[in-house]
Amino acid sequence: MLLHAVALYATAILLGAMLFFSFVVTPMVFRTLDGEPASRFLRALFPLYYLVIIVLGAIGAVTLAPAGHPLPAAALGVTAALALLTRQFLIPQLDALRPGRAAGEAAATRAFRRLHGLSMLLNLVKMNAVAV
Repeated sequence: MLLHAVALYATAILLGAMLFFSFVVTPMVFRTLDGEPASRFLRALFPLYYLVIIVLGAIGAVTLAPAGHPLPAAALGVTAALALLTRQFLIPQLDALRPGRAAGEAAATRAFRRLHGLSMLLNLVKMNAVAV
C-alpha cells in the first residue's frame, strides 16, 4: 500500500510540475521579460526542471515495479531516462549553438531550431507517458 501511495504522489507531482512549467511558467516568462533575459532565466531553470523529472520519474518507476505495475513503471523509467539525456546532452548542445544563432549564422539557427523542436517533442512525449 505504501508503494502505491508513493508512486501516486510522485506521478501526480511530476505531471503537475511538467504541465505548470510548460503551460504557465514558460509563456509567462516570455510575456513578462524580453527575449534575452527570458532565455537566460529559462536556461537557469531547465537543469532544475529536468532534475525534478529525473528524480520523480525514478521514484515512480522504482515504487511501481515491485508493486506489480510494470507498464507504468516502464513509462516513468523511460520518462526519467529521456529527461536525463535531455539535461546532459541536448540542453548543452542548444546552449553551444546560441552564440552562432545570435550572430545570425544560418547553420547554427537551423541546428538550434531542429534541436529545440526535438526538445519540445520529447517534453510532450514525457508528459504523455506520465499522464498514461
